[in-house]
Amino acid sequence: MKEKWSEEVWTDDIELAFAVISGKVSNAINRVMIRQFRNDEIDMTPEQWLVMTCLWHKVVGERPTQNMIAQATFKDRPSITRLLRNLERQELIVRSEKDGDKRANYVMLTEKGKALHEKVKNVTVKGLESVFYGFSEDEVKTAINLLGRVFANLQ
Repeated sequence: MKEKWSEEVWTDDIELAFAVISGKVSNAINRVMIRQFRNDEIDMTPEQWLVMTCLWHKVVGERPTQNMIAQATFKDRPSITRLLRNLERQELIVRSEKDGDKRANYVMLTEKGKALHEKVKNVTVKGLESVFYGFSEDEVKTAINLLGRVFANLQ
């Protein structure tokens, strides 16, 4: 059951703050990650990191298709194709036709792609520590839980 908010809670200030903050937070986190990747000499964008994270953590299973990754990352077809093509050029993934269908591809990590996970994970931890600077472990868990609930409401 959806809870109805009173007019005292939902003000124009809150609406504006949420709109501005949600965009700024996403952009700021991307900048932090770009800086961390650059400092540690990792040739990766936040978008590529998102795709690789889905593969490293098997978010979409053992043999994900390009379409499954697109859905999991909320990327459109042309964007995911470009991202995967670049990851393939870096020899981090390979794509193979699904059941002889040239329009559908499985996406698999290469050994190089698998090996990169530990290095990227360490860099990601550094970046996220700066994002959550001053937060207790409980506050980090609460923030992630709350953002997860917001996201679930949007699906």
